[in-house]
Amino acid sequence: MRQISYSLLFVLFVFSSYGQAHRDAYRQGLQAIKFESYETAIEKFQEAVKINPQYADAWYYLGKTYDHLNRYEETIMAFRNLESVDSDYNISIYYDIAKSYIELENLRSARIYIKRYLEKASKGPKSQKLIHLAMNRLNYIDISQELREMPPNTSEPEPIASVNSVSGDYMPSVNPTGTRLYFTSVRQGGFDFKDENSAELDFGEDIYFSKLIGEEWSTPELLPKPINSMSNDFGSAFTGDGQNMVFVRCDEDGAIGSCDLYITQLNGSTWSVPVNMGNVVNDKDWDSQPTINSDGNRIIFTSRRSGGYGGSDLYMVEKNHLGLWGVAQNLGSIVNTPLTENSPFLAADGKTLYFSSTGHPGMGGADVFYTVFENGKWSTPKNLGKPINSKGNDTNFSISAAGNAYLASSRLDENNFDIFKAELPDELKPKPTIIVQGIVSNSEDKKPLSALVLIEDLNSGELIATNKSNTETGEYLVVLPAGRDYSVSANAEGFFFYSQSFELPKDTAYVEITNDIALEPIRKGTKVVLNNIFFEVGKAELKPISYVELNKAVTLMKNNKSMKIEVGGHTDNVGADANNLSLSQKRAQSVVEYMVLAGIERERLIAKGYGETVPIADNSTKEGRAKNRRTEFVIVEF
Repeated sequence: MRQISYSLLFVLFVFSSYGQAHRDAYRQGLQAIKFESYETAIEKFQEAVKINPQYADAWYYLGKTYDHLNRYEETIMAFRNLESVDSDYNISIYYDIAKSYIELENLRSARIYIKRYLEKASKGPKSQKLIHLAMNRLNYIDISQELREMPPNTSEPEPIASVNSVSGDYMPSVNPTGTRLYFTSVRQGGFDFKDENSAELDFGEDIYFSKLIGEEWSTPELLPKPINSMSNDFGSAFTGDGQNMVFVRCDEDGAIGSCDLYITQLNGSTWSVPVNMGNVVNDKDWDSQPTINSDGNRIIFTSRRSGGYGGSDLYMVEKNHLGLWGVAQNLGSIVNTPLTENSPFLAADGKTLYFSSTGHPGMGGADVFYTVFENGKWSTPKNLGKPINSKGNDTNFSISAAGNAYLASSRLDENNFDIFKAELPDELKPKPTIIVQGIVSNSEDKKPLSALVLIEDLNSGELIATNKSNTETGEYLVVLPAGRDYSVSANAEGFFFYSQSFELPKDTAYVEITNDIALEPIRKGTKVVLNNIFFEVGKAELKPISYVELNKAVTLMKNNKSMKIEVGGHTDNVGADANNLSLSQKRAQSVVEYMVLAGIERERLIAKGYGETVPIADNSTKEGRAKNRRTEFVIVEF
């Protein structure tokens, strides 16, 4: 009897030890997770389920650890074992299994498990976030299959050997003319910074640029201080003229969040000290990857701030009527998804937005999409298709006004990004624009001038943008999207303004126009042509599009009280001399009457018609006759 008792005690001891062993291994696995020792955690959870294959807790945390490490096949294995042990242990495992199948490109199996999750999911309020994710993934699965079966729509993107390095190179941003490429790199040779968490080839993020010389990109150059620093500096974005930059700096003293947006201006050849854009724009969380429109009035960026739709969302800020940046606005659920959107790029047309997403249907990883802002809302994003998008992560798409495209991709190395050049089909390009560029100078000594360059809508008078010519070189550049009529004017203290009109129908093709501007000093005897004064054919009535120009003249005279002007009317040689003389006089008088109504004293204005007697071009050509039909201002007293 005593021997039986000893045997029973031995059996109970063995079973007790057996039960204690798998629980000890499980607890050790949990402890390892706390210290981020994930490989140790996996060993302990594996030990626990080897001892007790029915141990649901250990299977669950084994699957979660594999999922954290992106070990997709093993994630599926662990969770499917848990499913066989207890199919209702935690129904989120069905979502995780589907997510892993998506990464393995097994969309059919992914669909089975997403549907299984949705069938089992509680409809209570605490389940809604994961249900939204699951519905997103179901839509992703169904549409991605169709996208992946479509043929390529262009040639394969090519890596830019002269720009890329052995380290990570990403966030390319090309200027409108396609002649300069800015990008971020963690290569050695910048403001190198490494700590215990840095990867072997990661020396900290710095901003570089390369110039297009002929058909080749030059050896990259590091932007100097104060742009680059010992902090991580990355994600540069520029206005069309290249004189305003927004970028990201991280872990800076006095910052709002871990990474903030900063802004700086080019003064001559030197960048100003970058200024944090402040807590109206930046948030206590991570803000990054900005893009700024050509006019400098709108910024779109990536943020992980609370209140968004997913892991990171796209937000927009615009300048208000005081010239200050307003509060960031989420782009909404048409663009943002419950997953991740990032790397926005506003094209030169100011309406077409390219960005990357893991939430919209695609080829795998992050894909590049585009959406267009029209009638006050963003259009449904469209995938750029193969081969611009690949199985890897494709991000940071950028395109010049002429349609030359660049992106960063991990398609060659899943652990590293390189910069690629890509050809984009016409239907995926932004709306056409023209570029007007040149040098503003003093007409007398030919020295460059720092001038305000205004872009206005000729029909409405709306001030669209205010730019500046470079303080040292006088260089200016404006980007004009097709579909509007513009006045581009230059104004400098002590000089008569200059204006030029540009009529751009919607079907305008891309072109670059060089338009050097020589401003006339304000002094007695100065004569200028007002290019944007228009009359009805054969009549003296001013067209409304003339008001933008005339208002500039009114402002000039109000600011110079001693100025007296002769308004000279001129015609071409078509028609009778007497008729032309009469018409030119009436047109000059119409200009005077407008300015008087606008508040200029009549005694400061003289109307003088010259008819066809003072041509400035050949009347035998259409272009020459157009130049001869003009309105001139002459300063007769000052």
